[in-house]
Parts: sequence; C-alpha cells; structure tokens
Amino acid sequence: MTADLVALRERIAAITARPPRSSQLPPYAPPQVGEGEFERTRGRQGACGRLPDHCVEEPTPFGPVVVRREWLPDEGDRETNALSTFLGLATDDLQRPLFLDTETTGLSGGTGTVAFLVGLAWREANGLTLAQYFLRDFNEENALLWAVGQCVNDAGVLVSYNGRCFDWPLLQTRLVMRRAAWPSPPHFDLLTLARRIFRPRLPDCALQTIEQAILDLHRADDLPGSLIPSRYFAWLRDGDRYALDPVFTHNRQDVLSMVLLLARFEALLRSADDLHPLDRFGRARFLELRGFHDDAILAYRQLWQLRPKGASPVLGGALGLRLARLLRRQGRWEEARLILEECWRTQSYPYPVAIELAKLLEHQARDFGAARRIVGDALRLLAMAAVPNPHWRADLERRLQRLDRRLQGSASLRLLYAG
Repeated sequence: MTADLVALRERIAAITARPPRSSQLPPYAPPQVGEGEFERTRGRQGACGRLPDHCVEEPTPFGPVVVRREWLPDEGDRETNALSTFLGLATDDLQRPLFLDTETTGLSGGTGTVAFLVGLAWREANGLTLAQYFLRDFNEENALLWAVGQCVNDAGVLVSYNGRCFDWPLLQTRLVMRRAAWPSPPHFDLLTLARRIFRPRLPDCALQTIEQAILDLHRADDLPGSLIPSRYFAWLRDGDRYALDPVFTHNRQDVLSMVLLLARFEALLRSADDLHPLDRFGRARFLELRGFHDDAILAYRQLWQLRPKGASPVLGGALGLRLARLLRRQGRWEEARLILEECWRTQSYPYPVAIELAKLLEHQARDFGAARRIVGDALRLLAMAAVPNPHWRADLERRLQRLDRRLQGSASLRLLYAG
C-alpha cells in the first residue's frame, strides 16, 4: 500500500469520526473577504459596552442585542383588498406586513458583506412599531440574527424595496454561514411594482425618487448611502456614537417610506382617477401583465378617451396598440380596427401599428387589398426614416410578399369562376 493511500484513509477516518454538527448557531468566525478590516476594528471602543443614542440592550439566547425602538401612530388606510387581488397575496398575510431594510458594511460582496443595522416595522392595534437592530460588534451577529428571526416568524408578508435582490438574500447568506434558517414568508418587493407603474414617467425608480415624485417627501440633510459603511467603521474604531445618528435616521426613513408606499399602491390599484396620465398607462400595463385583461381594457379605454391634446404620439400609439391587441384577443376586432386606423392616420407609433393593423385586416377582416396598402405605405415611410429598423422592415417585407401571393390567388379564383 502506497504512502498516499494510507494518508487518504487516515484522513477519511478522521472526518467520519467528527461529532455531528450542532443545530445551534456556532461561535462567530470572521469571513475571509474583508478580513483585514474586521480584524482592525474588532474589540475596540465600539464593542466595550457603549451604546448609540436611544439604544438599549435586550437579551437573546446568544447574548445581548442592541436595539432602538420607537412607536408611531398609524392612522392611515390599512385596506389591502386591491393589493391582494392584483398581486395574488392572501389578505390575511397583507394585514401582517413586516417592513425590512438593512444597512451593510459595503465590503466586496458575498460572505464579506454584513448587515450591521436591520430596520424592521410592523403594525399593531393602534400604531406602528419600529425596531432597528444594531450590530455593536461582529461577535454579536448571532444575537442580531436571532432577534430579527423572531420578527420574521410573526410576519404574514415581508415588504421591502429592492430587498428581494439584496436585503433578504444577504440575511439568508449570513444564516447559512451560521447553519441556521428562518421561515420564508411571501415577499412583496415594492420596487417591482414601482417600476411597472412609474417607469414611463420617472428618470429612475430609486426610493428617494419615488418619495419625491409620488409621496411628496423630501429628505433634509440625508446621509448618502455610500458614506454609511465608513460611519460604522468609525464607530467600531472610536466608539463615536454621534457618527451613527445619520445612519439610524436614513434607515428609519427608508422603512417608514415603505409603509406609506404600500398604502399608496393600494389606493392607486383601487382607482387611477388622480394619477398622472403616464402613471395611469403604467398601471394599466401592470394589470395587463398580471392577466386582468378586462380591468386593463377599461383602464386603457379611459385613458384613450381622455388623451390630452399635444400628448406624445409615441404614448398615444403605444396606448392604442395595447388596447387594440387586447380587444382583438377577445374577438372585438371591429373596435380594435377603429383604434388602429386612428393611430395610423395620426402617425402614432406608425410601424408597430401598421403591422398590427395589417394582421387584423388580413386575418379577421379578410381585406387583403387594404392590408397590402397599409404594408406598402409603412415600407415607404420606413425607407425615409432617419434611423431605419431592420426588424420592422423584415416583418413588413415578409408580410407584403405573403399578401401579394394571396391577392394573386384570389384573382386566379375569380377568373376561374368567371370562366
């Protein structure tokens, strides 16, 4: 037996002789990524028992956790029927939302990123409880994760803003490293709905953009997110509790904005009467994508009838195109034809409209000549476009060739019957 084989067998025996893993969280071990930063800051003044302003220690099975708690009156609309209907979430779950936002160390990513502040809010009988769990030192992460997990256990639905892609996976990663797990309640990421509805009008859908444009909230002296990690490391080095006040304030506003935004989404899904026309278009498009075609047709038609003078031809064409497609899908192709013909006359989004109108004339109206004229006109118009679109050109040319063949076939049949 070779020496390598002997060594391999000894290694296997040593592995199988190890005791089984404990189901409890193991002691903290610094992650490999960013390890130097962790080692420079561990054990200094931030971990010697000092607390940020308005924070207290609370016991957990894994030692104390630092938390700042606040109770706020919450007299807003708690109705969630529209959200439940259009998002497919249980009404009972939406009555017990847990709003989540994290602030992180902002290291290089992966296992090196740690959530040092977890802001949570949940509704109670007469108000809203806000709890901000703070990681005073890295060896208290087990206690923080346990405390946050207790809140998640009681949640009907998790509500976040970009949390599905960032906050929640980050916390789950930290749990995996601790060989533990939380329940996974339904997750409603407000960013997804914000993009569906407000993207046609707003330059971006960052939370502060939504706050200003939709909630009419304007932050004063807000700490930029890029500076938050450095404030935390200043706390770990020097124990400067004043360095953290802007961080807690930033996190608090993020969480409370989500509470307001959830109520705003419920109101706008119930009714679009007070919305900007572009937001009404985004809402109708969301309803269409969710499969609520009757509601989408009603929303599109109302917006079609209320089109303001001087509105963007592109928006008018896109609106008419979507409405006509839904009507045609329901067999109401005469109504769809009138809308498409109006879009074509006004040159609103002309090439997709021409293609859709040619389809309708060919397959539903069986008017090959009219379809052929529309396609030919669209090709001539496209030839003069400053930026030609090869995809549209290929579609129109292919459609023109097929219509020519069908017209020739119809002419041959007429000659045959005439003879």
